[in-house]
Amino acid sequence: MKKIAIGVYILCILLSMSCATTAVTSPPEMSPLESALYKIKQNAPEIEKYFLLDETGEIMIRGRTAAFQVSYDLKNARKESAGTYLVPFTVLWRETGAVHEDTLLWKPQQDDTGILLSFDDDYFDTWERYFDLFDRHKAQVTFFVLGTYTSFSEKALKRGHDVGYHSLSHANLKFSRQTFYAETIAPANNFRNAGVPLVSFAYPFGFYESWMNEELLKTYRILRGFNTGFQVYGKKDIIQNGFIFSKSVDNVLFTRDDDFITMIDTMLRTVKFIGGNLVLPITTHNISDTGDWGIKPRRLEYILQTANDLQLHFYRYRDIF
Repeated sequence: MKKIAIGVYILCILLSMSCATTAVTSPPEMSPLESALYKIKQNAPEIEKYFLLDETGEIMIRGRTAAFQVSYDLKNARKESAGTYLVPFTVLWRETGAVHEDTLLWKPQQDDTGILLSFDDDYFDTWERYFDLFDRHKAQVTFFVLGTYTSFSEKALKRGHDVGYHSLSHANLKFSRQTFYAETIAPANNFRNAGVPLVSFAYPFGFYESWMNEELLKTYRILRGFNTGFQVYGKKDIIQNGFIFSKSVDNVLFTRDDDFITMIDTMLRTVKFIGGNLVLPITTHNISDTGDWGIKPRRLEYILQTANDLQLHFYRYRDIF
């Protein structure tokens, strides 16, 4: 009987120790801030992301939940190894006003987020010399051509690019409707008869009036304006509205390469980070080290390489549909 009693006593002690151990190792419940930080650092989908532009055009990336607001600093994100980025962020707890700073490790994943890269005017010989560069980066672009049909359009299509129209003579279209038709609609037939679809049109100088959109959308599926500001679109919005603005990346806007690189890094990271299958339109003209209305070759290659690093998709205008 004593042996049984001792055994029961020992068993009770062991069970007691087990219960105590379980109680000690159970993780404490996370505070609301700790829970929010965990989700932010996991880049969880319930953190709704969006961007704003301040009065100077500076891009600000935000995230939010019911109780917290997050500010992401993609401009100063540090590129790590294996395609990852260390992104600083700041969290504001609205209820208490508490602010917490931290970083998250972001690894861009392949999705449908991308860029619409286009070139305007009639720099046919120059553009053709850079076909191999586009191939190396697996980049497909759209050339908005001026004038009448030339063999360049056929060459561009064979290399996987798209061709849109940019008017007959780059005239200001705010003339008579007869001149407008002759500049924008009548010449399209020559291209289409040669097998060039021409689904998109880019306004010369970006100038347009609302009635022009209505007329051109009878002939083209997407109309493109011109802007120095940053804008992104969902593909469904482009299809529904048939009109977008495209951000200029011409040399005239950037005197220093460092300024250009900072802008490209911030823009492309922002689009990819927000996700949601967004599309960023980007436009330039010539490919030249000296021309104001064009892009330096090293800057063009930087766009292509950065887009690849971020796993951004290269869209042609005809791909939107």
